Amino acid sequence: MKNYLFQPPHPFPPAEYEKRICGLVKKLRRLKLDGAVVASETARYYYTGFAASNGLLLVTPGETPRFLTDFRYLPAAKKRVPFVECADILRESETGKLLAKLTAPWRRAALEHTLPHGRYNSLASPLAHITEWTDLAPPIAEQRAIKSRREQTAIRRAAALNDQVFINSAKGLMFGLTEWQVRTTLRVAMNFVGEKEAFEPIAAFGANAAECHHEPDGTPLEKNKAVLLDFGVMWNYYCSDLTRTLCLGKPSKMLAEIHAIALRANRAAAEQIKPGMTGADADAIARGIIEKAGYGKAFGHGLGHGVGLEVHEGPSLSPSSTQRLEPGNIITIEPGIYLPGNTGVRIEDIALVTEDGCEVLSTAPRELLHR
Repeated sequence: MKNYLFQPPHPFPPAEYEKRICGLVKKLRRLKLDGAVVASETARYYYTGFAASNGLLLVTPGETPRFLTDFRYLPAAKKRVPFVECADILRESETGKLLAKLTAPWRRAALEHTLPHGRYNSLASPLAHITEWTDLAPPIAEQRAIKSRREQTAIRRAAALNDQVFINSAKGLMFGLTEWQVRTTLRVAMNFVGEKEAFEPIAAFGANAAECHHEPDGTPLEKNKAVLLDFGVMWNYYCSDLTRTLCLGKPSKMLAEIHAIALRANRAAAEQIKPGMTGADADAIARGIIEKAGYGKAFGHGLGHGVGLEVHEGPSLSPSSTQRLEPGNIITIEPGIYLPGNTGVRIEDIALVTEDGCEVLSTAPRELLHR
């Protein structure tokens, strides 16, 4: 574990990103598109390994990709992204002229339709010569859903750090600490061992554990009550995600019962998930156990989601998901039972879909009482 600590985030070798761009080019050719404008910050990083708050990546089949950014990032981009042509977009007024010039031959192209409205509109005028648009978000999501070996290694490390933060934090839990104090302690620990937290951590005590995305407040930790902790360490730009529910003292009969059911559902899904099944198939494994126990209506969310550069990405594991799981998917398995006004439980692991099954990467104790 100590080898993971105090390491600044760093991009993968250029060959990793060149391979990703080649994959995108194949998709563009299959769709018979002249080019693509990659505008969202996460997607730009995925294809370049260069983090910048401003920029556009232009991908044209048969040509060297072009990365447009401003003077703040240009010197670093030229050094860190040697496999693309970098150009200075100078002022916003000149961005449109350059963009129109570089995309002049395009007629059928792709752009992420998920971009904020203002950003989308700013690209409309210089790209008005394009007669047919395809949404680039689905092809990018499909490509990102299959993690490379390097991505798998990064997420393994993030998950290992997450496990350690949980173990250490659980040891430090004391009666009287508030949700806000525990949440802040988790945040400090994650920033200490990793790059930062992957999302806003959740600490929910007692009846608050029945709120899936509870916002921590001044509720104190009490004896015999549920303690739900949901947090994720980010390492080298990749996220992890872990939820554990525990109890200090003697849990109520209800809390012990629903924890045991959620744990059975979690373990069954981990044992049975395999490539080829749909997200709905995977969800049904855990949901069937919870429904049979009489708590089906108390499990209102899907079983899980993909994890990568973002903590929520494809594929989806839910009753309506038709996406098929593939080797290289990294997903969460997080069945939960929520009883408003009483208590709640969620047990979440992160797992890699393999060639013949599923490898759980989280190792933190899942027991309701473990200290």
